[in-house]
Amino acid sequence: MKIKKLSIYATALMFTALSMQSCKDDNNDPEPVNPVKTEVELPATITSNTTLDNTKIYVLKKDVYTRVFSGATLTIPAGTVIKGNVNSALIIEMGGKIDAQGTATNPIVFTSIKPVGDRKTGDWGGVVLAGKAPVNTADGTAQYEGGALGADVAKYGGTISDDNSGVMKFVRIEYAGYPISKDKELNGLTVCGVGSKTVLENIMVSFGGDDSFEFFGGTVSAKNLIAYKGVDDDFDFDQGYNGKIQFAVSIKDPAIADQAGTSRGIENENKGVVTTTANYGYTRPILSNFTFIGGTAAGDAKHGANIFIGNARMVLANSIIANPKTVNLELGDAYAAVEYKDGRTLIQDNLFVSGTVVSKVYEALGFADLNTLLDFVKVKNSVGATLTFNIATPNLKLTEATSKTPKFEGDLSTLEKATFIGAMGATDWTIGWTNWDPQNVRY
Repeated sequence: MKIKKLSIYATALMFTALSMQSCKDDNNDPEPVNPVKTEVELPATITSNTTLDNTKIYVLKKDVYTRVFSGATLTIPAGTVIKGNVNSALIIEMGGKIDAQGTATNPIVFTSIKPVGDRKTGDWGGVVLAGKAPVNTADGTAQYEGGALGADVAKYGGTISDDNSGVMKFVRIEYAGYPISKDKELNGLTVCGVGSKTVLENIMVSFGGDDSFEFFGGTVSAKNLIAYKGVDDDFDFDQGYNGKIQFAVSIKDPAIADQAGTSRGIENENKGVVTTTANYGYTRPILSNFTFIGGTAAGDAKHGANIFIGNARMVLANSIIANPKTVNLELGDAYAAVEYKDGRTLIQDNLFVSGTVVSKVYEALGFADLNTLLDFVKVKNSVGATLTFNIATPNLKLTEATSKTPKFEGDLSTLEKATFIGAMGATDWTIGWTNWDPQNVRY
């Protein structure tokens, strides 16, 4: 990408702060009177097909994990609200399914049981999907956080790459995720060994107490994902995840960060020992059309890089990576550097905006100094421009189509052929089903 085009990119990246959600009191305009919905507790165990009723509000029991077992499907109609309680979570076990199909005008909402003004990150545990797709552990199976949820809770993994855990469309998950113990956490949406026939589209995780989205192995793909003001990582990949995600948003709140670790847009690594069971090896997500708005230079000290790669591989293309606290791209160890240098990790056709582009220099691997590494990044990416972005009322539409034409070669060939970089072009796919201020919604 030639430098002379950078001014075009800067113009294309001037976001307009348009309010997409507002909540206000107006004495002259009384609030509409909605019918009061009955609150019903969900059972702790679901062993047969169960369909909820969107004229009711469902509550997850306090200190209980609601589990959907093999052979059962939990169907959640559009417009249903499910409230999470203290130490509660919804877990779809191996062989179980979720059928949660909201619409753009009538989304499904998982939220905190607490009232307006009292909700906070980590009020409840979130949603966990456990499937039978491969993971890169020694025997190809695993259990969520090593059994931290219970002796037989959320086991996952296997050999069925096209396993099906169900459908989630037009879903919001609010105020979920919290630490169970040191380095063991529940997240907004956790996807464990989930297979490629599972459908994950138009899902917003906001104000999560830990990671917004975490993928432990598996092959599931996804599109139109939003991580908003989460405490820890927005997208965390581990245990050999090998799926594809296109059109996704990562927005950090500079004031909110994980005080026990480092908050990143992407954390991509293999925390455990990597095996090649069934030829299933390193984590390698394929990602395109992301927009990352980082913790900013003025943000909390616990914010880190927008993109962190450890002992893993990845493909990241056609994306906007902006406003980091530290750097936009961090190569966390020598393995990450080798994979990048040798082309098994691809970082290409992206626009790095504001902040330091990259960190970590590995002289023994051919990067003589920081400028050598930076030049390596610039060969297939663009660097420049600044970005002013209002995180309270995000408007992600580009004011005009970028002149940058994304490439769709190799790993990207099966993805949608968008004509823009970043998560969004001229059409706003967040309208109707998202909410940027759930604290003030009366469910």
